[in-house]
Amino acid sequence: MKKAIKIVIIIIILIFIVLAVARLATGEDSWICKKGKWVKHGFPSSEKPIEPCEENFIQKLFS
Repeated sequence: MKKAIKIVIIIIILIFIVLAVARLATGEDSWICKKGKWVKHGFPSSEKPIEPCEENFIQKLFS
């Protein structure tokens, strides 16, 4: 029983570490599509995208 608890705790810690690294490694400066328009997030080095901005289902759900 104790071995199983240790394994679960280790897995939870590893998941937390992976999520933290992924969050810190991704860039914050980009263009985001919101309500059909490109919105600056941070200070992107690239110009505003020329392709149309179409929100997908997930973006509509959380905006």
